[in-house]
Amino acid sequence: MFAPQRPLQSVCGYKCASEKARIDREKKEAKEWSKRKSELKEEIKTLTDWKKDLEKEINKLVKIIDKGMNCISCGNSGKEQAGHYHSVGSNGSLRFHLDNIHLQDYYCNVKLSANIIGYDEGLIRIYGKEYWEKVKFDLVRTYPLCKFDEGKIREAIKETRAIIRELQKVDLIYPPKARLRLRSELNKRIGLYN
Repeated sequence: MFAPQRPLQSVCGYKCASEKARIDREKKEAKEWSKRKSELKEEIKTLTDWKKDLEKEINKLVKIIDKGMNCISCGNSGKEQAGHYHSVGSNGSLRFHLDNIHLQDYYCNVKLSANIIGYDEGLIRIYGKEYWEKVKFDLVRTYPLCKFDEGKIREAIKETRAIIRELQKVDLIYPPKARLRLRSELNKRIGLYN
């Protein structure tokens, strides 16, 4: 056990001082390398990587908006996922559009490939036929082909994260009309579909 002999003494002698200096230096170097590594990872990301990052954030946002809801397709409560009405493979332009993404359980989203018939019924039952028509037909007509560049995607990630923090602070369960209003407002705020 080290007991200081003088005020401000932090080591017992020269040997301990050099060992402490080595440990401090290694910690500092490890911290700097960790920071640099993160920067390098950001630099080498492709547009596809940025899109995946944004999709993860959008999916988190959808789960917050639809908190307290059951699966849009079957009405059950299973492992929550954000399910796309128009799949990313069939229409990449709608990948981030909040009206195209609703809370689904794993079974409907993955095993039943979105369970579109149930999705249709759920949209009509919860939000009405007019909204269902918007999702099914109008989104595809309005956004047939959207090209998103890296800068726009990065800004959208930043904005989506800010929105998530705001909504997590208020921690509400929204009724159907409020969820539709939120989707509309947040699509505008994220800025990809203006």
